[in-house]
Amino acid sequence: MLHVVGVGICRGHITERAKRLIEEAEIVYGSKRALELIGEYVKGESRVLRRFDECIRAEVEREAEKANVVVASTGDPMVAGLGKLFGGEVEPGISSVQVALARLGVDLCEVAVVDAHAKRFDRLDLLNRHLLILADRKFDLSIFGHRRVVVLENLCSEDERMLYGLADEMRLKSDYSIVFVRR
Repeated sequence: MLHVVGVGICRGHITERAKRLIEEAEIVYGSKRALELIGEYVKGESRVLRRFDECIRAEVEREAEKANVVVASTGDPMVAGLGKLFGGEVEPGISSVQVALARLGVDLCEVAVVDAHAKRFDRLDLLNRHLLILADRKFDLSIFGHRRVVVLENLCSEDERMLYGLADEMRLKSDYSIVFVRR
Protein backbone atom coordinates (compact mmCIF):
# COMPACT_ATOMS: atom_id res chain seq x y z
CA MET A 1 0.00 0.00 0.00
CA LEU A 2 1.26 3.48 -0.90
CA HIS A 3 0.26 6.70 0.83
CA VAL A 4 1.51 10.14 -0.17
CA VAL A 5 1.26 12.07 3.07
CA GLY A 6 1.33 15.83 3.55
CA VAL A 7 3.49 16.66 6.55
CA GLY A 8 3.03 20.43 6.66
CA ILE A 9 5.88 22.90 6.54
CA CYS A 10 6.62 23.17 10.25
CA ARG A 11 6.35 21.04 13.36
CA GLY A 12 2.81 20.71 14.65
CA HIS A 13 1.20 21.07 11.21
CA ILE A 14 0.46 17.38 10.68
CA THR A 15 -2.91 15.66 10.94
CA GLU A 16 -3.58 12.82 13.35
CA ARG A 17 -4.28 10.52 10.39
CA ALA A 18 -0.95 11.47 8.80
CA LYS A 19 0.85 10.63 12.06
CA ARG A 20 -0.83 7.23 12.16
CA LEU A 21 0.01 6.45 8.52
CA ILE A 22 3.66 7.34 9.14
CA GLU A 23 3.83 5.31 12.36
CA GLU A 24 2.36 2.26 10.59
CA ALA A 25 4.62 2.50 7.52
CA GLU A 26 7.37 -0.04 7.02
CA ILE A 27 9.25 2.39 4.74
CA VAL A 28 8.99 6.19 4.70
CA TYR A 29 10.46 8.16 1.79
CA GLY A 30 10.88 11.92 1.81
CA SER A 31 13.19 14.85 1.32
CA LYS A 32 15.61 15.56 4.15
CA ARG A 33 13.34 18.42 5.23
CA ALA A 34 10.19 16.26 5.21
CA LEU A 35 11.87 13.48 7.20
CA GLU A 36 13.13 16.00 9.77
CA LEU A 37 9.56 17.24 10.30
CA ILE A 38 8.22 13.74 10.98
CA GLY A 39 11.20 11.97 12.54
CA GLU A 40 9.43 11.36 15.85
CA TYR A 41 6.63 9.40 14.10
CA VAL A 42 8.76 7.15 11.87
CA LYS A 43 8.91 3.63 13.31
CA GLY A 44 10.05 1.85 10.14
CA GLU A 45 12.92 2.55 7.78
CA SER A 46 13.34 6.11 6.47
CA ARG A 47 14.91 6.83 3.10
CA VAL A 48 15.92 10.27 1.83
CA LEU A 49 14.78 11.15 -1.69
CA ARG A 50 17.68 13.24 -3.00
CA ARG A 51 16.24 13.41 -6.50
CA PHE A 52 13.03 12.39 -8.17
CA ASP A 53 12.57 10.82 -11.58
CA GLU A 54 10.58 8.06 -13.28
CA CYS A 55 12.96 5.31 -12.04
CA ILE A 56 12.58 6.42 -8.42
CA ARG A 57 8.79 6.64 -8.79
CA ALA A 58 8.64 3.12 -10.25
CA GLU A 59 10.90 1.75 -7.47
CA VAL A 60 8.73 3.28 -4.73
CA GLU A 61 5.54 1.95 -6.32
CA ARG A 62 7.08 -1.55 -6.68
CA GLU A 63 8.01 -1.56 -2.99
CA ALA A 64 4.48 -0.49 -2.12
CA GLU A 65 3.17 -3.68 -3.74
CA LYS A 66 4.90 -5.70 -0.97
CA ALA A 67 5.10 -3.28 1.95
CA ASN A 68 3.28 -0.41 3.61
CA VAL A 69 5.06 2.65 2.14
CA VAL A 70 4.63 6.36 2.84
CA VAL A 71 6.03 9.14 0.69
CA ALA A 72 6.23 12.22 2.93
CA SER A 73 5.55 15.42 1.02
CA THR A 74 6.23 18.80 2.64
CA GLY A 75 3.14 20.95 2.77
CA ASP A 76 0.18 19.42 0.96
CA PRO A 77 0.92 16.77 -1.69
CA MET A 78 -1.65 18.34 -4.03
CA VAL A 79 -0.27 21.88 -3.86
CA ALA A 80 2.84 21.74 -6.06
CA GLY A 81 3.72 18.50 -4.28
CA LEU A 82 4.26 14.82 -4.92
CA GLY A 83 0.59 13.80 -4.87
CA LYS A 84 0.03 13.87 -8.61
CA LEU A 85 3.20 11.86 -9.30
CA PHE A 86 2.25 8.63 -7.48
CA GLY A 87 -0.63 6.20 -7.78
CA GLY A 88 -1.21 5.94 -4.04
CA GLU A 89 -3.75 7.42 -1.68
CA VAL A 90 -3.12 11.07 -0.78
CA GLU A 91 -3.39 12.42 2.76
CA PRO A 92 -3.53 16.24 2.66
CA GLY A 93 -1.40 18.49 4.80
CA ILE A 94 -1.08 22.17 5.61
CA SER A 95 0.71 23.84 2.71
CA SER A 96 2.92 26.90 2.56
CA VAL A 97 0.11 28.46 0.52
CA GLN A 98 -2.29 28.09 3.45
CA VAL A 99 0.26 29.42 5.94
CA ALA A 100 1.02 32.42 3.71
CA LEU A 101 -2.67 33.27 3.28
CA ALA A 102 -3.25 32.98 7.03
CA ARG A 103 -0.36 35.40 7.63
CA LEU A 104 -1.77 37.78 5.01
CA GLY A 105 -5.42 37.46 6.08
CA VAL A 106 -6.45 36.67 2.50
CA ASP A 107 -8.98 34.00 1.48
CA LEU A 108 -7.71 31.27 -0.85
CA CYS A 109 -10.74 31.77 -3.10
CA GLU A 110 -9.55 35.29 -3.89
CA VAL A 111 -6.16 34.28 -5.29
CA ALA A 112 -4.70 32.33 -8.16
CA VAL A 113 -1.84 30.10 -7.06
CA VAL A 114 0.97 29.66 -9.57
CA ASP A 115 3.83 27.20 -9.10
CA ALA A 116 7.04 28.79 -10.38
CA HIS A 117 9.31 26.69 -8.17
CA ALA A 118 12.14 25.53 -10.44
CA LYS A 119 9.99 26.44 -13.44
CA ARG A 120 10.13 29.31 -15.89
CA PHE A 121 7.31 31.28 -17.40
CA ASP A 122 7.41 34.49 -19.38
CA ARG A 123 3.92 35.85 -19.04
CA LEU A 124 1.11 35.74 -16.51
CA ASP A 125 -2.39 36.34 -17.82
CA LEU A 126 -3.90 36.11 -14.35
CA LEU A 127 -3.06 39.60 -13.15
CA ASN A 128 -6.71 40.54 -12.65
CA ARG A 129 -6.62 38.38 -9.47
CA HIS A 130 -4.36 38.17 -6.48
CA LEU A 131 -1.44 35.91 -7.30
CA LEU A 132 0.30 33.63 -4.85
CA ILE A 133 3.43 32.25 -6.45
CA LEU A 134 5.57 29.48 -5.00
CA ALA A 135 9.05 30.57 -6.04
CA ASP A 136 12.73 30.04 -5.55
CA ARG A 137 15.50 32.63 -5.65
CA LYS A 138 15.77 32.35 -9.45
CA PHE A 139 12.27 33.73 -9.96
CA ASP A 140 12.38 37.21 -11.51
CA LEU A 141 9.99 39.57 -9.72
CA SER A 142 10.50 42.30 -12.33
CA ILE A 143 7.85 40.68 -14.57
CA PHE A 144 5.33 42.44 -12.32
CA GLY A 145 6.84 45.87 -12.97
CA HIS A 146 6.04 48.52 -10.37
CA ARG A 147 3.29 46.50 -8.61
CA ARG A 148 3.19 46.07 -4.84
CA VAL A 149 4.23 42.61 -3.63
CA VAL A 150 4.73 40.79 -0.35
CA VAL A 151 7.47 38.16 -0.20
CA LEU A 152 7.08 35.50 2.49
CA GLU A 153 10.33 33.64 3.06
CA ASN A 154 11.04 30.46 5.02
CA LEU A 155 7.56 30.12 6.54
CA CYS A 156 7.49 28.43 9.96
CA SER A 157 11.26 28.53 10.40
CA GLU A 158 13.35 30.67 12.71
CA ASP A 159 14.33 32.95 9.82
CA GLU A 160 10.78 33.51 8.53
CA ARG A 161 10.39 36.98 7.01
CA MET A 162 7.70 39.03 5.30
CA LEU A 163 9.05 41.71 2.97
CA TYR A 164 6.89 44.44 1.44
CA GLY A 165 7.82 46.48 -1.60
CA LEU A 166 7.64 47.05 -5.32
CA ALA A 167 8.33 44.06 -7.54
CA ASP A 168 10.89 45.79 -9.73
CA GLU A 169 12.88 46.84 -6.64
CA MET A 170 13.00 43.44 -4.92
CA ARG A 171 14.91 40.21 -5.38
CA LEU A 172 14.19 36.81 -3.84
CA LYS A 173 16.83 35.54 -1.44
CA SER A 174 15.33 32.19 -0.44
CA ASP A 175 14.42 29.02 -2.32
CA TYR A 176 11.42 28.76 0.02
CA SER A 177 9.60 31.91 -1.04
CA ILE A 178 6.00 32.77 -1.67
CA VAL A 179 5.28 35.92 -3.61
CA PHE A 180 1.92 37.61 -3.08
CA VAL A 181 0.96 40.07 -5.84
CA ARG A 182 -2.09 42.24 -5.21
CA ARG A 183 -4.68 42.73 -7.95
